[in-house]
Amino acid sequence: MKKVIFQLLFASVGFLGCSSSPALDKDLGNDNIEKPSDKENNDNENSILPLWQEGELLIHAINTGRGECMFYILPDGTTMLVDAAGSLLETDPKSMPTAPKPNSSITSGKVIADYIRHFIPVKSGGKLDYFLLTHYHEDHMGSVSKTKSDKGDFYDMSMSEVASAFHIKTFIDRDYPSFDTPTELDMDNNKMRNYKKFLEWTKTANGTKVERFVVGSDNQFILNFEATRYPDFSIRNIAANGQVWTGNGLEYSSEIPPRESFASLSADALPPENILSCVFMLHYGKFDYFAGGDIQYNGRSSYAWRDIEAPVAEVVSDVEVMKACHHGTSNCNSDALLRKLNPEVMIANVWRDVQPNPATMDRMWGINGRCDIFTTNFADKNKQIFGTELSKFKSTGGHIVVKVVNQGAEYYVFVLDDNDQEYKVKSTYGPYKAQ
Repeated sequence: MKKVIFQLLFASVGFLGCSSSPALDKDLGNDNIEKPSDKENNDNENSILPLWQEGELLIHAINTGRGECMFYILPDGTTMLVDAAGSLLETDPKSMPTAPKPNSSITSGKVIADYIRHFIPVKSGGKLDYFLLTHYHEDHMGSVSKTKSDKGDFYDMSMSEVASAFHIKTFIDRDYPSFDTPTELDMDNNKMRNYKKFLEWTKTANGTKVERFVVGSDNQFILNFEATRYPDFSIRNIAANGQVWTGNGLEYSSEIPPRESFASLSADALPPENILSCVFMLHYGKFDYFAGGDIQYNGRSSYAWRDIEAPVAEVVSDVEVMKACHHGTSNCNSDALLRKLNPEVMIANVWRDVQPNPATMDRMWGINGRCDIFTTNFADKNKQIFGTELSKFKSTGGHIVVKVVNQGAEYYVFVLDDNDQEYKVKSTYGPYKAQ
């Protein structure tokens, strides 16, 4: 994969002014290629990001400071929300969370709903076509609050706040309706009982269709409005629940041991919830994108199958943009996976002081030293650990938006101010050329 960023006029994204961002592969033989300047140009600072236009793919990393939330507007206006950050964790002796964004007076669910309301296409009719919950952790689905919902017999979580604001057509999670994949998570705790009540409410109140993530499928997430206009768009489901696509049709391999094999083992032998995350790749023209939820390889020295990234690496290929696995923390984004993906841009949804991890970032830059890495947050404690290396990041705070234009031929990255809800552009990078 060899990409060069061309210095073009910015008319294609709605206003002039952009900062060039080199994204050349670290391939042998590139020394004679003229590399573009790395000087950032913020002529567009405080501009308003233009809203979606037909044919554009927008990928928004919405920063609430409380986990991970990605909002996608697909080329025909189909909408897709992946996770709804909303952990209520305030202190932790192992890893302190960052500050909530824009402040502590507004819930993560409302932050997400307000953000979507601002950017959602008019043609959506105020509905979310898809909501994908990658796995059952609070920083992806929301903690159970003390506020009883006025909609149904459940307590508010960030996802239910979003669902109350937007009619969700199809809700997809990793293990519905059986919830029987072996996991270290207690599937009968208060959070999961509340979650199941929420699902029953949205099915009844909104007519939401609830489905299990189908590993190997390339038609579970389809364009709902004008699919025939974009034949070169698709989303392929790669992995979930320890099942990994083989690369052939709907075939998958089961990477974790069967449920009965854990009966005689201690609780710490059960699969971590993170490695059961839903993983997918998105393709649009020449543009490719990878999202792996919170998959990791932590604990593989004791149980080799805990390295779920290894079989995933076998069936993926190079991409333009990658959402960092497990917030870019330690024991994830393995060398094998990064070598296969070799992204030009990495987005890390950071919300704790151990994210991102220096060794993890070094692996990325070791494979592609010109990879542009953007994080939604960066704790002061972690800034001190990175020291002068901090300057290598393109962004250490804000909402991050990838805009793919020209039928997937090129893309831009925008960093938006997250200190208020005006969504002003702080900086712009690109155009990057996809190949």
